[in-house]
Amino acid sequence: MSWFKNLKVKAKLLTGFLLVVVMAVVIGVVGIYGIKTMDDVSETMYADQALPLGDLAEATEYFQRLRVQTRNAIIYTGDIKELAAVESDMLARMEQFEGCMQAYKPTIVAQETLDFYTEIGNNYYEIFKPGIIDIIEKAKKGEDSVALLQAMTDTTASANFVADGISKLTEIRMEVMKQANEDSTTLGNTLLVSIVAVIGIAAIFSIVLALYLSGLISKPLSALAGFMGHAGKTGDITMSPKNIEEVNRFSKAKDEIGETIAASNAFISHIAVIADTLKAVAGGDLTADIHLLSNDDVMGNSLKYMVENLNNMFGEINSSTEQVSSGSRQVAEGAQVLAQGSTEQASVVQQLSASISEINTMARDNAENATAALAESKESGRLMTICMEQMNQMTDAMRTIDDKSKDIFKTTKVIDDIAFQTNILALNAAVEAARAGQHGKGFAVVAEEVRNLASKSAEAAKETASLLESSTRSVEEGNKIVEQVSASLKAVEELAQKNAEKVESVQSISTQQSGAMEQVSTGIDQVSQVIQQNSATAEQSAAASQEMSGQSDMLQERILQFKLK
Repeated sequence: MSWFKNLKVKAKLLTGFLLVVVMAVVIGVVGIYGIKTMDDVSETMYADQALPLGDLAEATEYFQRLRVQTRNAIIYTGDIKELAAVESDMLARMEQFEGCMQAYKPTIVAQETLDFYTEIGNNYYEIFKPGIIDIIEKAKKGEDSVALLQAMTDTTASANFVADGISKLTEIRMEVMKQANEDSTTLGNTLLVSIVAVIGIAAIFSIVLALYLSGLISKPLSALAGFMGHAGKTGDITMSPKNIEEVNRFSKAKDEIGETIAASNAFISHIAVIADTLKAVAGGDLTADIHLLSNDDVMGNSLKYMVENLNNMFGEINSSTEQVSSGSRQVAEGAQVLAQGSTEQASVVQQLSASISEINTMARDNAENATAALAESKESGRLMTICMEQMNQMTDAMRTIDDKSKDIFKTTKVIDDIAFQTNILALNAAVEAARAGQHGKGFAVVAEEVRNLASKSAEAAKETASLLESSTRSVEEGNKIVEQVSASLKAVEELAQKNAEKVESVQSISTQQSGAMEQVSTGIDQVSQVIQQNSATAEQSAAASQEMSGQSDMLQERILQFKLK
């Protein structure tokens, strides 16, 4: 039956129904044959048995009529008219009797019966017929009734033999007819049993064929429906050994069901490959090559698009992380240099503050010792020269601080730009992770950490810029104060040179100089505080830059966990 299994479902159903139709035709043919056989038997019985019996019955009637007319001939002896009617009837009955007997002769089969028939005929033609013809002739001549009765008595034995012979032929025919009827009944029963047997065989065959067809169609469909139902409810497409055995067995069929199961198995295998690839991608392996079944492979194209986008995204994040890490290290180095310069500036300012204090003391002494102004003015001129040199150094230092502050401000701007770009990349990564759904949760966490680091970097850059702006303003004010001090010292130097000529005005000028020195001292103290603040801010910027650099390195390590193409 392997050829039947490999038929298409339509061909199987057509073949099954065709076989049922063939069985129905067989039943019909057997029934028609039985009916035709019974009809032939009935016709045979009618032609071979019933009609001959009719001939014998008519022959018996005609023969009895002949015997009656023989008596009438004796009764109407001498009556020509009546005898003529009797003779005419007798001749007619003879003809009819002989015709019936001749019609019956061909239906005789047994030789014994044929011999008996011949004996009856011989007796009729040789004794009875000549005897009654002789009686008619004698009656027409008017002979004595006693002689006629004697003549009729001579024919009585022959007549009885003929009548008994016809009866015996009838009995023989009845026996034959009875046997034929029994044979017909036996034949009818045999045909009935045959028809019932054929109907039973057809019914059993139809049931077996229906069960076989239903098994061929329902079993594979039930197995497929069970597996797909379980997969649809649980999402589990893992095939058990039983499922594998059923798929291997049912997919061998060449019909539509076998093709459907084979196609379903191929599709499930493709889904399993995609699931394994997704698992590898979730584990950080983005180097997988996606095999597409065709250009219309929806899941394969989607997976390929996701892997390519993740490769591009993490490649860009890795590159940006390297840039952020490098920038953070540069900012940290600059902040360290700024902190060191601020410390040196604080030392110089302290020295300058001490010098200004000495100048202030000298100015007060100059006011108290106006009488010795000439001698001390020379010394004051020398000290003013030193102060002018120190002021020039301080001016250069303040300019250097101003230039460094501008450089730090530029670096802070770069940090702020990097933080802004990092924040945008983190937002893009979060959007892509949200698109990835369940498999993008890990990417979303990384993107959130990157965004937090970018926010902290931006805030630190803003604080540093704010402090640098404040420091710059303080430096500018310090420059103004230094210029004022420089101008005052220059005036003091000129006054010292003219001290000899203007001794009388030294007291007044010294008093003014003392007040100016107090203002300069106050300004120097403010500059010292600003420089200390700048130093603390630079140290904080350095610490923040180092922390951001460490966070960038950690982010880079996390991103490097993913294997990229």
